Amino acid sequence: MIKNVLVTGAGALLGQGILRLLQVSDFPKKIFTADPDPRSSGHWLGDYALTVPKINEENYGKVIEEIIVQYKIDAILVGTDVELPFFAKHKDVFLQKYNCKVVVSSEEVITIANNKFLTSAFLEENNFPYPFSVMANDKNKLLEIEEKLGFPLFAKPFDGARSLGIMKIETHEELMAIYHPESNLVVQQFLSESEGEFTSGCIVVEGKCKAIVTMKRDLRDGNTYRAYLDGETSKYDSFIIPIAEKLNADGPVNFQFRISNGKPVIFEINGRFSGTTPLRHFFGFNEVEELLKYYLFGTEIKKPLLKNGLVLRTWSDVFVDEKEFNTLKNEGKFENLKPEFYNFSLKK
Repeated sequence: MIKNVLVTGAGALLGQGILRLLQVSDFPKKIFTADPDPRSSGHWLGDYALTVPKINEENYGKVIEEIIVQYKIDAILVGTDVELPFFAKHKDVFLQKYNCKVVVSSEEVITIANNKFLTSAFLEENNFPYPFSVMANDKNKLLEIEEKLGFPLFAKPFDGARSLGIMKIETHEELMAIYHPESNLVVQQFLSESEGEFTSGCIVVEGKCKAIVTMKRDLRDGNTYRAYLDGETSKYDSFIIPIAEKLNADGPVNFQFRISNGKPVIFEINGRFSGTTPLRHFFGFNEVEELLKYYLFGTEIKKPLLKNGLVLRTWSDVFVDEKEFNTLKNEGKFENLKPEFYNFSLKK
């Protein structure tokens, strides 16, 4: 039976990574892509492209619901951070009214994951290693973290992504300079990169972590551009699995951490697929395929058989004929996308 799957955020790297894995997933499907911009390259990674309002526009929810009904959408995969709260709020309604499974965690999980201060608090409250954190809107707390940890410290927006807005604080004067009663900065202990930075992608269903893939990574502009998997990276799985299960995500969840005193200290949680989701496929695990087969066909998720190696990221290009582009731009949708040149291939 063919399943209709909608992927939002076709213009985002996250959405495009999900689409690439969906393309090579081994079950019958029709892929619908959604994004406010008709020029989004992810539109050319599916079968039916749809332009939709931005998440902050009043009619966003109405349009999504109309798409679910009109195209009999069986599952929705969320390709941007900003859409997560909406879908977390409406996932139960969409499932009950339309039998449409939205692959997203609860509102509580998304709230914790979207706020680095709440992430730290969750870890501390549950006796997991955590980065000591305070908000820069409380001068007394800033003085407390200085006295407790000294320098250097890290400051970043509590709801930031990648490396945007991150600052390294070296002195008392720099610390006091970021104080403001309405500041959105969280100040955290500095975690050394001496042992590298790691990312763990977990699949959690019914409170159990069914699969985990941990990779070491190199960053550029906040994004992973090289990823490594060997016998050493998996040794941290046993630390991460209890955290994933305590968080009680529904589906994909990603943890980013560095090592302190021999243990992983998580500094960021993503309650979703991550930018490294497509990289895990090269090592032997297609998170998107496994989850959709579980939710849509009841297929049990198997522990992945991984292979060691290195993934190097490259750019990919798509050429779109002017007539084809104008069709999408003017009508808002079209079927059977056939780009003249598509330079990407995921190989198992």
